[in-house]
Amino acid sequence: MTIKDKHLRVLLCLVILVLGMFLVPAASANSSSTIPSLPNAFEGSLKGDAAQAGPGLVISAYIDSKLVGSYTLTKVGQYKVSANGTEQDNGKAITFKLGGIASEPVSVTYEHGANPVKLDLTFYGDFIPPEIQALSASPKYILNDGEDFSTVTAKVVDDSGIKSVTIDLTSIEQGVVSLNSEGGDQYTCNVVSTVPGEFKFKFTASNPSGNSVVDTDSISIIVLNESQLTTTFGGSDGVFSPEEIEALVNNNDVSSGIKYAVLGAYFADGWDRI
Repeated sequence: MTIKDKHLRVLLCLVILVLGMFLVPAASANSSSTIPSLPNAFEGSLKGDAAQAGPGLVISAYIDSKLVGSYTLTKVGQYKVSANGTEQDNGKAITFKLGGIASEPVSVTYEHGANPVKLDLTFYGDFIPPEIQALSASPKYILNDGEDFSTVTAKVVDDSGIKSVTIDLTSIEQGVVSLNSEGGDQYTCNVVSTVPGEFKFKFTASNPSGNSVVDTDSISIIVLNESQLTTTFGGSDGVFSPEEIEALVNNNDVSSGIKYAVLGAYFADGWDRI
């Protein structure tokens, strides 16, 4: 490397250093001006009738009757919520609602970017969710022909009544579906599918106060296509034996659609198998 090259390198380093001294403060200033302030965050215990309020119930924060934050409870008697106001909201009162019911008065004002606050809130009203006394799906195995079905049956009770009972069928491309009321706290729904697979469906029941109960384990349905029937219910040889046919016919977990499909294939080469 020549002396000229060394001088050029030193000069280049000096230029970069000088530019960095000017550009870094400007970038820092611009960055600090675009970083938003943190919202007011509140958390604490729920008192009064809300002490037993549990998962699924929504707590909301308001400024000037405008919703500025909400949170769905995950623990019984505990909450947290953030109020996402603006600098113009500084000093304005924050009010809270649980399931649409206002809390007892609290003296809380919005402070833009303030530290999290521990605040216990008291509510009076109906915060007890419905009770699922029975929930099942039968049969467990159905055919993916869009006609064969499994019936979901539920018994849900609540002293204040039931507002909605739904099952989430999004995984089989049908969205959230309401169950039919059969009277006597009984609800039913027939589930059909063209999508094969093993599914667990989310079940939700809500009362008029907004309290809800959720079950994600009880409704289990296996949807099969015809090519899976032999491997699922037959032997390892890929052929149904008379004993396997008898066991299948007497299996209450298997739909009539699957039984007819298997029997149709079994007797396809003649009635001498009877």
